[in-house]
Amino acid sequence: MLALAVNAVAQQREEVAKSAARDPGARARGAEGGEPQMAAAMTERLERMRAGQLAALPTVAEIRMAYPLASGGATLQLMSAEGSTMERHMIRLTERGAAGQENNPAGIHLGPITDGANTDGLKIAARWHLTRLGFNHARGTAWAPHAGSATSETQWKQWTPMLPEGHRWPHTVRVAIVPTSEHLAYIDRAFGPAPKLPDLPASASAQPSGPRSWQISYANRRFWQLCYRAGLGGDVWTLYADIGRTKSLAHADKAAEILALIPDLDAEAQGHGGPERTAETGPTRRR
Repeated sequence: MLALAVNAVAQQREEVAKSAARDPGARARGAEGGEPQMAAAMTERLERMRAGQLAALPTVAEIRMAYPLASGGATLQLMSAEGSTMERHMIRLTERGAAGQENNPAGIHLGPITDGANTDGLKIAARWHLTRLGFNHARGTAWAPHAGSATSETQWKQWTPMLPEGHRWPHTVRVAIVPTSEHLAYIDRAFGPAPKLPDLPASASAQPSGPRSWQISYANRRFWQLCYRAGLGGDVWTLYADIGRTKSLAHADKAAEILALIPDLDAEAQGHGGPERTAETGPTRRR
């Protein structure tokens, strides 16, 4: 949800930038107050979206056991105050993630958990996932039993004899959660003004080409696209070889690391017919 909102804002800003580029009189009108008004409107829109995101943050985490004859296992769900959930906030605690996805390195949720048993291992696994999603238990709270609907409780009574001894209750536990300071800072960056670029290398210049992108030129003869993306696990700066952003050359968590590559990239392009080469150290660079 947050990613979709950020993308929507980015697309709107991109369209504004493209319209200005197509309209030679846009800059002149901007000087008369059009651009400041547009910037103020965008700032107001971002503030509303930020407030909406904060209001929609999950406030409750739930571990729900599956029926013993329905594959067993357990699912972690994060819910908003209104009880709504999002797909990315529904995690199977008793299964490994898909290939390539990060899993609990200790594998705590693969050994001590028995299908249908609400063990401490589940809570440990759930806490690990909560941390990765940017949430903590609310101060002074702990996992507590939660009763479902009357129909659900009746079904669970029927299944009780099939549950492992000592783990027949509770089948669902909940705890209040709060976003971490890192999570809140991420939302601020995602819906705040674009970061400012640090000092550029000599002979390099930058012009905004979108809400969080810049066209970088070197000695007025070669051009790249530099883009910024806020992330919960860390922000990412990416340098692209083309305006369509189809060919990335380098990634880093700081703009200065990317910009420092510009002189070398220009030299490589002149000497080898292309700006690509894999570096052994520094920002991640791709072939």
